[in-house]
Amino acid sequence: MNDNSRLLEVKDLKKYFLASNTPPVRAVDGISFTIKKGETLGLVGESGCGKSTAARTLLRLETPTSGSVHFKGKNLASLSEAELRNQRKEMQMIFQDPFSSINPRRKIGEVLREPFIIHGFKENVSEAITKLLDQVGLSSDYVNRYSHEMSGGQLQRVGIARAIALNPALVVADEPVSALDVSIQAQIINLMMDFREKMGIAFLFISHDMSIVEYFCDRVAVMYLGKIVEIASSEEIYKRPEHPYTEALLNAVPGLDLAQKKQKLKVRGDIPDPSNPPKGCSFHTRCPLKEKQCEEIEPTLKEIAPMHHVACLLKEG
Repeated sequence: MNDNSRLLEVKDLKKYFLASNTPPVRAVDGISFTIKKGETLGLVGESGCGKSTAARTLLRLETPTSGSVHFKGKNLASLSEAELRNQRKEMQMIFQDPFSSINPRRKIGEVLREPFIIHGFKENVSEAITKLLDQVGLSSDYVNRYSHEMSGGQLQRVGIARAIALNPALVVADEPVSALDVSIQAQIINLMMDFREKMGIAFLFISHDMSIVEYFCDRVAVMYLGKIVEIASSEEIYKRPEHPYTEALLNAVPGLDLAQKKQKLKVRGDIPDPSNPPKGCSFHTRCPLKEKQCEEIEPTLKEIAPMHHVACLLKEG
């Protein structure tokens, strides 16, 4: 990948939550990936695998335990509070639950005005807010509404408008449609795709819905117990999944054809306790293909095909 095309570069990022007299919870345990300008990377996995914590940590909403995050070549960990605040103009987030992410005591016009105020924009703000509402399919009348007067889909449109208000280069979308009715989900996804095309916004798209990820994302990173176990183009992931966990996730999608596989892998049990992860491969306690070495040796991400990386000992031979 050309260095000039790299927008975000995450290296060995870790986020451990510490508590007295107990082992640390390894919510994010050494993940690395890059996002190019205008690219959409999907981050997928079961609930509890660390996806949302990873998103909050790379945006510095949580303080990393270790590792680095470079945005446009700048190490976010080295920035002062003032520098980080200024950088946030270009790094925004769409939250999962629009009802809890929008202040119910403030009118929608005030919610959308806030980014402009924080970053010192004073001229033509009212006109910019009206334009934002129009861009997300809402009329100017919504400036005087409160969140309780709106549906979940309408509120998520406001959340998107707030995220794109200052023309960011990167938007982290954390399960942005999981709280919405199925009939509304496609509308919201298409709206984000429209902004990606028109504004060149790159997305880190976090989801557990593999069918939506296939539709929206250029590349996919599969996360399990705080680690990335596979990362490749969307086409490669869906046609040729190589990690047993990835295949199991895809097998759970109704109607998705994995006929090229000899058997349908079934994963049983729950994700292990992240404060006490298994020795060796973290997935071996649930993997139907495990061998003795999987219980003892921890695999690392290795390139098995161009731009296709997998952390699985069974793929190293």
